[in-house]
Amino acid sequence: MSFQYLVQHEEQLSAIVKKLAPKIRNEQIIFIEGEVGSGKTTFTRHLIEAIAGINHLEFFFQGSPTYQRENHYHLKQANLVHFDYYQVENNFNIDLEDYIVDHCLLIEWPLESLKKKYQKEALFIKINIKNEIRIINIESQNPKWLQEIR
Repeated sequence: MSFQYLVQHEEQLSAIVKKLAPKIRNEQIIFIEGEVGSGKTTFTRHLIEAIAGINHLEFFFQGSPTYQRENHYHLKQANLVHFDYYQVENNFNIDLEDYIVDHCLLIEWPLESLKKKYQKEALFIKINIKNEIRIINIESQNPKWLQEIR
């Protein structure tokens, strides 16, 4: 099962992330995929802003972690780690077990090995562009994810 959203303006992301934000908890993995410039980091920023808003917290987005590879956000609802593996070789061995225990992981440019390892529990967000419209597909093999954000 999956959901698809069409986004013409960045402001429209609010409606999507408001469905997802209340469900974010530690021990979750969200893979965010799309071509360069598709809006992965923008989607992530809106999602973290929505979570901070739910928890009545001030929020400063640290930007894309392309070069430092990870940014941390400690919110009441969850501790988030925003990863970006754009410049990481696909055969690079990364172990997320130490992170996932106490964090929700938001991973841009996920490695194939990670997608394969966590495919049954992760939420996959894929952003494509067609005629300047973002097509956001949200899917998971874990029915719990989709039932919660319906």
